[in-house]
Amino acid sequence: MAHFVKTFSRISREDVQDVGGKAANLGELTRKGFNVPQGFCVTAASLSHLIVSNGLEKSIADIADRFDYDDYGAMEEATSAIRELICKTELPEGLNAEIMEAIKKLRDGGADFVAVRSSVAVKNTSISSFPGMMDTYHYLKGEEEILDHIRQCWASLWTTRATMNRHHKGIDHNLGIIAAIVQKMVFPETAGVLFTANPITSSREEVVIEANWGLGESVVSGKSMNDFYLLAKDPLALKQKNISKKTVMVDFNGEKGSGRREHAVAPDMMDKPTLDDNQAVALARKGLEIEAAFGAPQDIEWACQAGELFILQTRNIRTLKN
Repeated sequence: MAHFVKTFSRISREDVQDVGGKAANLGELTRKGFNVPQGFCVTAASLSHLIVSNGLEKSIADIADRFDYDDYGAMEEATSAIRELICKTELPEGLNAEIMEAIKKLRDGGADFVAVRSSVAVKNTSISSFPGMMDTYHYLKGEEEILDHIRQCWASLWTTRATMNRHHKGIDHNLGIIAAIVQKMVFPETAGVLFTANPITSSREEVVIEANWGLGESVVSGKSMNDFYLLAKDPLALKQKNISKKTVMVDFNGEKGSGRREHAVAPDMMDKPTLDDNQAVALARKGLEIEAAFGAPQDIEWACQAGELFILQTRNIRTLKN
């Protein structure tokens, strides 16, 4: 049985300390029958194994001991040095073999392109996400490219923003864990986020959807103007929609043949709704099914490809006031 790699079907919410919050929830979604793109998780123990096997503990600790949190430039230089240590280190043979086998099986399942995404937690706490702190990579294909981005994913535990965030929250750096998710890539026409409670008013009787063309990265990053849909839960019905002039989107970089690109929305698509009313209601209904499965209001990332809805992430909404 694999020691460092787990497919989503072998993961549940109980595995947060092993795979991080994102992967734990993807596993739970998969086990409960929701449509999650096929994938696997390279567990949090893998980075520790890489560091110990290559004798990097002292080098990383020495750099971290000299952090000057009041000097951003110095912090960027120091954290960059840690990231470089991780990115340039060879994977231990057993770990490399497990990942390569998992990539082969994913390809046999029809995955031409994959995404590499981070999944984090803090040891011995309930913290299982740091939204916007870690890196995600889209449309990767070659084995070496995938392995390289797994290393970059691990290294993103030590971005300046993530390191400073832990410091300001009083979290010991040694308690942060990161796992790498490798997942079949979706080529969505439209994507976005769905909240099964209103994150603005904290109303638990409303569903909020934001959507844009292409990948949901433009929505999550805040770079785009998005279509907005507000729905009542009981009975489930559309209450309000605002169709924005969408000017920027993110999708597959066809010219390069891999990776993603950010570009202008075609003029004839700027004012066109990303979802019709029936699609918005159907999406909200799926969100409520996920809320019921997890027992709490959810913040969900979703994508639609050729009429098929995929769930890319879910997590509890932690900002509600009631």
